[in-house]
Amino acid sequence: MDTLFGFVGKDYVLVAADRAAQFSIVKLLDSDDKITELDGNKLLAAGGDTADRINFSDLMQKNIHLYYYRNSVKLTTESTANFIRTVISENLRKKPAFADLLIGGIDNEPGLYYLDYLGVMQKVRKAAHGHAGHFLYGLMDNWWKPDLTLDEGKEIARKCIEQVRTRFLINQRKFVVKVVSKDGITLLDFD
Repeated sequence: MDTLFGFVGKDYVLVAADRAAQFSIVKLLDSDDKITELDGNKLLAAGGDTADRINFSDLMQKNIHLYYYRNSVKLTTESTANFIRTVISENLRKKPAFADLLIGGIDNEPGLYYLDYLGVMQKVRKAAHGHAGHFLYGLMDNWWKPDLTLDEGKEIARKCIEQVRTRFLINQRKFVVKVVSKDGITLLDFD
């Protein structure tokens, strides 16, 4: 029952995720951070089975760091998304990880990638995962535009979170929102 969403702005990528960790129908805690910082300019938001989400995010973060230490070259956001997609696809028949992902980063320009647990990958301008995504797409279609300023992006994120809190059947009160820009990664407070 995770909710993830994100979109690309003029010179940033904003990614948000609910903070609830659950098992079956029980909420275990509401302070979980589902957005992993892969390096100084990339974020990985993951939703799905708690163990798969945590372990897969951690594994990808460590592999991105290992690649850098071995080659002294940082992967671009597109290369990172392709690497993660390849890992998902290779493990699909052996040991699948049931985690849906959003990868956001900034190289020369901002980029956002949508990945699901089957290895489907697409570069997008806005994306959402989870049941709340059914109406978040409509909201983002209505409010999102190319070249959003950061203040406009924060307002869209605030509206989307408010709509999830108001309309979604599942109680998702707390969200973590992170922005990646040329200045690095920033945590926004929406609680």
